[in-house]
Amino acid sequence: MATKKQEDKDMRKIKGFAAVLCAAAVMTGCAGTPEQAIVREKSGQSLDNYKEAESQMSVSPQEAGTANAADGQESAADIENAAGGQEDAADKTGASAGGGSGSAVSLSARLQAPETYEAQVQTKDGTFTLNCHAEVAIPDAGGASVYRVGQMEFTQEWIDRVTEAFFGDSPVYNGYTYNGVTKAEALEKLNQLKAWQAEGNTDPYGYIAEAKAAGMENPEESYDLQQDIDAWEQTYAEAPETRDYTEVKPGLDGGFAVQENGDDLSVDNFIGMVEMDGNLYRYQLKRYPSMPMIIDITNYGSGSPDENWRSWYAADFDGAQETALLTGEPSQYDSAGITKEKLTEMAGITPEEAQEMADGYMEKLGLADDFSAKNVALSVCSENSRDNAGAQTIGTDAGYLVSYTRDIDGFPVTDEEKMGGGAESMDSTQETWSYEKVEFTVNKDGIQYVEIHNLYEIGEQQVTNVEMLPFAEIADIFESMLQIQNADMTYSKGKTFDIDRVTLGYMRVYDPGADSASGLLVPVWDFFGKGTDYAVYQEEEYVNVQDDPRSSFMTINAADGTVIDRTLGY
Repeated sequence: MATKKQEDKDMRKIKGFAAVLCAAAVMTGCAGTPEQAIVREKSGQSLDNYKEAESQMSVSPQEAGTANAADGQESAADIENAAGGQEDAADKTGASAGGGSGSAVSLSARLQAPETYEAQVQTKDGTFTLNCHAEVAIPDAGGASVYRVGQMEFTQEWIDRVTEAFFGDSPVYNGYTYNGVTKAEALEKLNQLKAWQAEGNTDPYGYIAEAKAAGMENPEESYDLQQDIDAWEQTYAEAPETRDYTEVKPGLDGGFAVQENGDDLSVDNFIGMVEMDGNLYRYQLKRYPSMPMIIDITNYGSGSPDENWRSWYAADFDGAQETALLTGEPSQYDSAGITKEKLTEMAGITPEEAQEMADGYMEKLGLADDFSAKNVALSVCSENSRDNAGAQTIGTDAGYLVSYTRDIDGFPVTDEEKMGGGAESMDSTQETWSYEKVEFTVNKDGIQYVEIHNLYEIGEQQVTNVEMLPFAEIADIFESMLQIQNADMTYSKGKTFDIDRVTLGYMRVYDPGADSASGLLVPVWDFFGKGTDYAVYQEEEYVNVQDDPRSSFMTINAADGTVIDRTLGY
């Protein structure tokens, strides 16, 4: 069994290696589309690359299947790129493949798309392997159009609707004063610190021990118990006798202007606290240029954000266990003694009940007609102690994360987890724009966490029934481009990608250099699955697995074949 010191040493190496991987990802993420697509400029808001389909393709489903089967046989003979699996598309254009029964020719037939995408690509030296056995999900629609899209205004009327939907007529208190420490709370903390001092415990939170384990010079400087006592003496002297219950109206007009990270960036930031049904909720409204709308709600139960900071995320328990098996290291759930059955029991409701609960809030918000649930996933709560060196406790609660995206004329926005709003470099001064996001985490006790971000204003249709490339061309671009993006093996012995899902849906693209507040909704293909990197760093080997079911390995514009960086939005 590894010692604490050895674990800390390994953790430092992993952090250093993670930084290297991040740098590599930045370099490979900007590579261009290969061969014929490489000459195409990133389209951004330009409509030049979007043409209306002259007519629905006259090819029959049978002909589509024959053509794809032939392509598959030819590719399979290529040792470097054994792509195939396009057979029998004629028999696979029904509901499972998203074929629109009301169309003269289904969308899957127009795009000559198979129900299952089969391909295998491997370099001669075996350092890159791509295995595709993927369901191809195509909307049950006759086609896709291109729409202008802007930012929904963050109005007081909308804020009032959100407040009513979640809190009814419960009072909302000023979060800045509500969360202040009372004299009784300050005295309790002060007495604890003095008790530790009397016992001779000068490192109650383990800060100094961690600094020593990390090899830091002068580790004693990382924490001074007497300074902590002096600070709490001052807090006690200034603290009010009772908690400040000042009722406020949630809003941003005339709200709190604050500075972030020392920049000259003013943001509106409202924080309220709501006591309702025995629970305490933190209610935040915020906006700044790249995030024009932030609505976050966190349920702290009978606790308080002063004690522990709560965070929720999709558990992906099966993926974590698969990764643990591959790496030979226990998962975070193994280490915490948490099983999938335990998380499910803690959630206390079924996935269907979770979606029904979330759907009810979508109705109250007036969003139900434009959005639908795309994914329901087991979610886990972790808490970080405000006092004990930020110590994290995983699995304090569980629920289901229900994510929503828009549907326009039966064609959905793809549910993908990246937030967007990224910049091409740290030195960039361009304003950016993050994606729309609507997610709820619920369990037997109701709402636990809500994120409503950057809602869109859907504008006029720019191109009706846009022409899209055949799936075979998209597949060729994906297979070539993924290999190009992962060609750097400086810190890797080999990379393997297993693709199990391919989707066609809308995505918002834009050109931040021209206009950071408007863009286009365009159809794109996304490729999901698992990536395994057999990495080497400082002569030690690691296995890194990326298998988030909502994280796309590549996004390709369905109309012109350009590769889109979802982090950037173009």
